[in-house]
Amino acid sequence: MDVKDAMFHYTSVPHRSMDQYATFVFDSGDHEPPTFEDVVAHVEKRARSIPRLQIRIGDALGSLEYPRWIRDPTPPRDHLVDHDLSHGRHTLNSFLAERACVPVDATTQAWTVHVGRGLTGVDGIRGAATVVIVQVSHALSDGSAGTRIVRALFGRDDVTDVVTFPDDPVVSRPRPVRDAVAATALLPYRWARSQLRMVRAQRTYLDAVRSGELVAPAPIATTCINADPDGTRVVHVLQFPRSQWTGGSTTVTVTALTAVGAALNSYLTACGEGDDTRIRAAVPMAIGTSTDWPAINRTVPAAVDLHLELTDASERATAVAHALTLQRARVDDPRHIDATRSAELYPAALLLGFGRRARRVAPRTGRPERVTGHTVVTSVNRTGLDLELGSSRARVCAGVASLGPGCSITHAVYGYGDVVTVCVTACPTTIPDHARYADILRSAVDETCAALHGTSTTAVRR
Repeated sequence: MDVKDAMFHYTSVPHRSMDQYATFVFDSGDHEPPTFEDVVAHVEKRARSIPRLQIRIGDALGSLEYPRWIRDPTPPRDHLVDHDLSHGRHTLNSFLAERACVPVDATTQAWTVHVGRGLTGVDGIRGAATVVIVQVSHALSDGSAGTRIVRALFGRDDVTDVVTFPDDPVVSRPRPVRDAVAATALLPYRWARSQLRMVRAQRTYLDAVRSGELVAPAPIATTCINADPDGTRVVHVLQFPRSQWTGGSTTVTVTALTAVGAALNSYLTACGEGDDTRIRAAVPMAIGTSTDWPAINRTVPAAVDLHLELTDASERATAVAHALTLQRARVDDPRHIDATRSAELYPAALLLGFGRRARRVAPRTGRPERVTGHTVVTSVNRTGLDLELGSSRARVCAGVASLGPGCSITHAVYGYGDVVTVCVTACPTTIPDHARYADILRSAVDETCAALHGTSTTAVRR
């Protein structure tokens, strides 16, 4: 397993799940909603044809070597969990937040499908709602692979052949003791070899940054939203008509970043942070498909300035788009690729050991002094999907972007069908007025879409 995928496995813990949560709400309309057994039969039939869903992680003894992918003998039906939501105590928001607190144990099973039955009060759902959350270890899937998995499980075309993906990992036999012994014996050699490669690649990359050929934003001051979150989560799912986001040259991603910038500016000003605060968002960017990349996860974070100093929405959107372009050039540059890949040879035991030591000696202030990005904004286009579950059709797409040290609020934007969904994930302990922020963001989206796309802010939501 590549070190990048392994890090998602290492860092996903109960208080900080790094899993993906592809969430869809199926509308039964005038038909009877599927039973849990109906969903089990459907997923079981599809999953047997998807090799990506037939593997799990095999750790080396003492984590002295990076994990390897091994076969998962668990039958697909054991990956499904039934949730009766007819009691009325759950909403879509609370159900998703509850699931976002508990990661899968990828050494036992790398994916789980949660089936929420009987949920009421979901915007845009006319009949009975069935919520399906496809929870996948981030080590097994990035956003693109996650979309392909969902399509294979719930796409309208029946699966009649094996569904393979170009980046399916190589599967081997579990050898925990052998891997650990070999890694220990080779540790000095691998460390020396990794240092030669890392020093050379990092020097070349940093020279390009210093010369201005590549733009790599330096860390800046934190705000109140950068308090370290605890293990609690809340989610706000905001739905907007897709037509509200179209009609101009600005993309959905740029529109979302522009709106998030306006919302954070209003929120932080109300919190006494001042309206001259410089805010950046970490935006996951995919490595180009033509680039040789050993990891399943082909995304790397890019820090994008939201340019709060510009009051005009159109000017701010133009500046944000330019910042995205600069980061795209950096991400795909061979010097950045080489610097990122230079960690491939670094011994697992040293990586984990230094990580544990850094956490022990880190100041316990609850808020870092400097950050590269204040929040996360992910943007996933799933408008090409048309998902069904028996006679039910998916009408709403949602999900979460993970919280982490120095980041107590994140945003995930999904396009599906004729709806764009903006999902805010926050820690209620560090962001107690999260509902107020969600209202601010809803208004900011309306105002930003009106300015950039000329669409009415009174457009009816589903």
